[in-house]
Amino acid sequence: MSLLRSLRVFLVARTGSHPVGSLLRQSPQPRHTFHAGPRLSASASSKELLMKLRRNTGYSFVNCKKALETCGGDLKQAEIWLHKQAQKEGWSKAAKLQGRKTKEGLIGLLQEGNTTVLVEVNCETDFVSRNLKFQQLVQQVALGTMMHCQSLKDQLSTYSKENWEKT
Repeated sequence: MSLLRSLRVFLVARTGSHPVGSLLRQSPQPRHTFHAGPRLSASASSKELLMKLRRNTGYSFVNCKKALETCGGDLKQAEIWLHKQAQKEGWSKAAKLQGRKTKEGLIGLLQEGNTTVLVEVNCETDFVSRNLKFQQLVQQVALGTMMHCQSLKDQLSTYSKENWEKT
């Protein structure tokens, strides 16, 4: 109890003539405000900037929007920022790999009862297809496909067609 009294005395002494009750009723103002950065307004001009940046660079909508927000809506700066991010995070490497042909791979065959599943999983080189993890992937894909087919078969077996004739 004495600690509470000393705290009251300290508050009155620090604030001067303000009574303690009025100090406790005042809501404290926040000292810090958080700002996540400039936001683009939903205006037509910002949408046009976003579409123009996306057309010029070919990067995703999300990345273009982030670039415009970071650069305050400046199209040239946003393009520069996007290219730097692409080099830093390897976006261009993924784009280069997109056109490569997958000529090798494995075919998985799984039979259970009257149901047979045939899956083909492709890769770029024969070294990958010899890998144990790749072979396990083909097995898992075949098994998943089999389970999907059996669930469809079960759904179709519960379906019954009724012929209703008018008499």
